[in-house]
Amino acid sequence: MKQKLLIAVAATAMMAAPSFAMAQDNGSGWYLKGAAGYGIGTDLDFTGGIVGDAEAEGNVAGNLGIGYDFGENWRLELDGTSNWNDYAAIDQTPASSAKLRTDAVMLNAIYDFADFGKFAPYVGAGVGFVRSDASLFAHDFPNVDGTGQIRNPACIGSRSDANGFSCEYSDEDTSLGWQLLAGLGYDITDKLTWDTNYRYMQAGDLDLDGAFFNAATGASTPGQVDVDGVGAHQLLTGFRYRFGADAPKPIPAAPTPIPTADFKCWDGSMVFNAGQCPAEPAPVAAAPEPTVRCWDGSFVFDSAQCPAEPVLVTCPDGSRTSDINFCPTTDASTTIGELCGETARQEIIYYEFDKGASAETRNTISRILDAGQYCNVDNIRVVGHTDTSGAASYNLALSKRRATDALNELVRQGIDRNVITAEGKGETEPFVQTGDGVKEQLNRRTEVLITLSSVGAFN
Repeated sequence: MKQKLLIAVAATAMMAAPSFAMAQDNGSGWYLKGAAGYGIGTDLDFTGGIVGDAEAEGNVAGNLGIGYDFGENWRLELDGTSNWNDYAAIDQTPASSAKLRTDAVMLNAIYDFADFGKFAPYVGAGVGFVRSDASLFAHDFPNVDGTGQIRNPACIGSRSDANGFSCEYSDEDTSLGWQLLAGLGYDITDKLTWDTNYRYMQAGDLDLDGAFFNAATGASTPGQVDVDGVGAHQLLTGFRYRFGADAPKPIPAAPTPIPTADFKCWDGSMVFNAGQCPAEPAPVAAAPEPTVRCWDGSFVFDSAQCPAEPVLVTCPDGSRTSDINFCPTTDASTTIGELCGETARQEIIYYEFDKGASAETRNTISRILDAGQYCNVDNIRVVGHTDTSGAASYNLALSKRRATDALNELVRQGIDRNVITAEGKGETEPFVQTGDGVKEQLNRRTEVLITLSSVGAFN
């Protein structure tokens, strides 16, 4: 029973071979094919009397088939493929094994790509039947210390205290299947083609009968295993032989003499006589050229056609431009448009322990007010902070003194007092989270946030 499908395919091909020679017509016709190669099954999933998964190991695969080439890139073929695979231990447990042979008979539709010379890549798909012959077993196995046997978790059944139970299933089942193919043919002769292809086959689930054995009593209980994931990846190479006479060789037609044109026309074209020359066009008067030079260097016929000259503004560095946003700042890499486009800028002044004024205040305020040379200042917010060392009430007053330190410097450097808000937060908003009573330099600070509203403060 294991080889019935392939034997049927081969027998059909041999019986039909005498009639193949009469079917050949301009590259179309019947063909036989055979191939061998490498196949590996897809992972199997067992449920029922045996449970678990098993991974396949690669083994030999073989293929026989017959087909018909329609001569218009399409082929239809009936083929049979056998694949032998051993599998690793079920769920990697000792004393368990799985073997599976699949015999598939498929009807394939195949499309050959043309315009590659002797090479012909192709793709295809097929449907048919898959006969699967499976052999599964899972036995209890001895303990390493010799004190008895370990129950094999892959073998499911009702057990007594006795040791030596086993699950054994050896059965066949048939299911519908399908496959996808991709390959490359090479024409050795008009009739013989070397064919190499990859195919992926998938079959339906299997229902296998078997038994659960008790080694101590010799009793057995019938069981059933469901097998999911039956399929295979196969790489095969072999030959296709097409029957019938060789396709007739095309006879090239004798070239038709082409008369030679030997009369040269005014435009350089060659004709057989002067009457075939194209009419010579009348000379075209040269177009007048504009003579009025505009401010941008362009030439026009009338000064009224000149483009409007842009109004230039003078930048702080003395340069002139049509747009104030393009003026450079003291930092040559930044324009006024980029500087004032930042809606807010922030600086931080740090203080020594228990100090309400800082030596950094003047330079820090000068740095943040650099934008005031070019941009309008909308408002400035000043917030003083302390660390957690000392009483909370004292720290609140100290933070207000630090905010006042920055506020006074802002006013001294020309900022309107009405656009400044100042407050102290004490120790309530530390930059670095600490416990109470901790001296932390980064928490002794005043934050100065300046909000810019528009360009043009220097005008």
